[in-house]
Formats: sequence, C-alpha cells, structure tokens
Amino acid sequence: MLRSLLVGSIAVASVAAGLGGVTGAETSARPERLAARTPQLAQLLGFVDARLVRVDPETLRPLRGKGIAVGSGGCVSRSGGTACWSYPPWTVSPDGERVLLARNDLTSVHIVDVRQMRVSEKVRFTTGSLGSLAWLAGGRMLALEETCCKERQRLVVFDITIGRVIARRTLGGSVEQLARTADELVMLLAPAQAIGPARLAVADPQGGVRFVRLRRILAGSKLLGTGSDHRVDARHPGFAVDPEARRAFVVGKSLAAEVDLGSLAVSYHSLDRPTSFLSRFWNWLEPAAQAKQVSGYERSARWLGGDLVVVSGLDTAESESRAAGLSVIDTRDWKVRMLDREATTFEVAESLLLATGGRWDPSRKRSVGIGLAAYDVDGEKHFQLFDGEQSWVALAYGGRAYVNISGQETLRIVDLAAGRVVGTRQQPLPELLLGTASGWWGDS
Repeated sequence: MLRSLLVGSIAVASVAAGLGGVTGAETSARPERLAARTPQLAQLLGFVDARLVRVDPETLRPLRGKGIAVGSGGCVSRSGGTACWSYPPWTVSPDGERVLLARNDLTSVHIVDVRQMRVSEKVRFTTGSLGSLAWLAGGRMLALEETCCKERQRLVVFDITIGRVIARRTLGGSVEQLARTADELVMLLAPAQAIGPARLAVADPQGGVRFVRLRRILAGSKLLGTGSDHRVDARHPGFAVDPEARRAFVVGKSLAAEVDLGSLAVSYHSLDRPTSFLSRFWNWLEPAAQAKQVSGYERSARWLGGDLVVVSGLDTAESESRAAGLSVIDTRDWKVRMLDREATTFEVAESLLLATGGRWDPSRKRSVGIGLAAYDVDGEKHFQLFDGEQSWVALAYGGRAYVNISGQETLRIVDLAAGRVVGTRQQPLPELLLGTASGWWGDS
C-alpha cells in the first residue's frame, strides 16, 4: 500500500510540476555585464601557501618570486564552535596601487605596494582580531574588530596617513554580512547569540555610524541544547548593495527590505517564490543529514546591476531540508523570476549565473545534485554539466569555471562560452584577490 501511495503521489507531483511555469516578469532589466568580481589591481595576485604572490592570469599558477608572508586568517568562536579562515582579510586602495592585509598573528595591518611587491608600511593595533577591512577615500580605513566575547564586533577607524587607530565604535550586535560603497561600509547586524530584528549600520570615513532597525526581518542564530544534542536555530537573510544608487537590500524567505542609504528610509516588498510540490515531497521523503543540527534558513544575494538582485539558499527544519532555488528579483516591480528550483548556491561569471546544489541520498549513500547549470538573467539555460552530481564552483575567472565534484579530487575546467569541459586541474587554485575586498563576511 505504501508503494502505491508513493507512486501515486509522485505522479500527481509530476503533473503539478509540469503545470508550473517560470514566474516573474516577461522581461528583465538585463544589464550589459553582470557585476561579477574582477581584479581591481594592475596585476593578478593571489594567496598560495600563506604567501601573497603574483599569479599568471592564463595558467593561474604562481609566478617566480618569494611573495609576501601573510599568515592565516584567524579563528574565532561562532555558534558553539570555532570558525577559522585560511587567508587574511584584505582590501584594495582606491587607486588600485596597494593592498591592505590584516596580520592578526602580528596585531598589525600591512600595506603592500603591489608594483614592487613589498610591505611599505605597518599599522599596529592592540586588541581583538580584524575580520574585514575597507579602504575608503581620504586615507581612512575601516575595520571590523572581534571583541572579547559573545560574538560581537566593533568598528575601528584607522588613519593611514598618520599610521594609527583614531577611533573605535560599538555596534551593539553581531555582523551577519557587509558590503561597501565608495565612501561607506554597510553592515547587516543581528542580535549577538540570539534571533531578533535585523539592523543596518552605515559607517562613513570619519567613523560616524548610522543605524536603522528592520523590524519585519529577523536575523541571527541561537544555540539550543548542549553537547552532541545541540542544534542551531538560525535566520540568515541575503544582503546586497547597489553602490551607485546607494541602496541596500535584505532578503528573507518571503519578504525583502529596501533601504535608502542616504535617508535610511525602509520599504518592504513581498516575494512570491512558489516551491513545486515535487520538491517539497521529495525533501520530506529524504531529509538532509544536517537538518538534525540546524533549523531556519540561509540566503545569499548579489547585486547584478540593471535593478536586479540574484538570490539563492537553503531552508532547513527539524525533519526536512530543501533548496530555496536560484531566482532573480527585479527591484523595479519586485517580481521574481525562478531560474532553477533545486539550486542552493551560485556564482556570477561574466554574463552568466552558475547554479549548483545537492543533497545526501541515503539509498545510494552518496551526495547527488544538479551538477553545474548556467543561466542568463532572463532564465535561459545555456548548458548543464555533471547532472546528478553534487558540485560547487571553486573559482570563476577568465571565461572559465573550475568545478569541484563531490568525492573527487580533480577539478574540471569548464569553458563558459562553449559550455563544455576543456581540461582538468589537480594543483590547488590560488585564492585570487578579486573585487575590492574579502574577509570573514564574504567578498565585494
């Protein structure tokens, strides 16, 4: 009887899935080029074996030279455990000539002259580890400093021209995510070790911080239980910033907040992102292993330009875990275009969105997934590779994606224009310095 019920349910689900089309706007604002991370420096640099080195842009192999020792990224307490990073937080100067590195092991910030590949200056700090840096106009650097306890951070203001800390500002919570405009550091905050209304903090080069509370969107995490029976209840909304128009977007499960960074005015917008019955049924049948440890949701968001925000993530409950899908939000009318219902993560690469996602299959005792699927912002699928495998994009750069497949050590090199595998790579990839900064709370 159970078998008949399952077969009947799957048949109904298949019909329901077939009736559901792509939702959202007929057309989108389609930017000429998506806001992917690209080098902001005169030459390509990367981290290899705890050193900052020059990198060949074609082979992605270190060029000759010793490089500069950088240490590790540091470790801090997070959600009942310890989080560690392999590489130090860094940021690029506005003129693209220098890089700031947080040497937490030496309690100093190192300024690297990129053309000469040498440390030109050092700025000392004496308290907690630095998790993120922002080099703003006027020779000012903002940093997020870990405080002694309870997963809180504070803002530190460095004057690089005189080489010292000039101010520290309390944030009154825990940083969830951050982004930068030309003259501001924008932070999404949650209550420390708790779940509550999210707040947005906007810091200027002088160290002034303005706050606004997002009363309708919850954020944060809470540790429940102890020892092997512990679990984490978490709400991690997506966060993206339009640096030109100075707008911030905080994306929850069914609601998004738009914040004007000038006035801090907040508006809320409902998101209509239906999930197919087949997806709900299948994930109820075979819940992910991590569901016993985590409940809540997590979203990743990225500003694409052209009034578009891309979002993906995962929803987790006590008995089920399911993909939130890959979708594009048009912030002009707040219509949502679902591109791939089974995606949980994405990368932005030139004009494509690269979707990945997977789950544990207990019957096969292995991870399965959608492989690598490439879409444009209008929803057209350009190609799909490694279908049935759980994979993730280790790096997207120079028209290629370097793809990891679960259980395999060799990277697949995918030509994004051709949509096919053109080679493999066994040597580890360098951690490239793409965009303007990277740290404990992501890249920008």
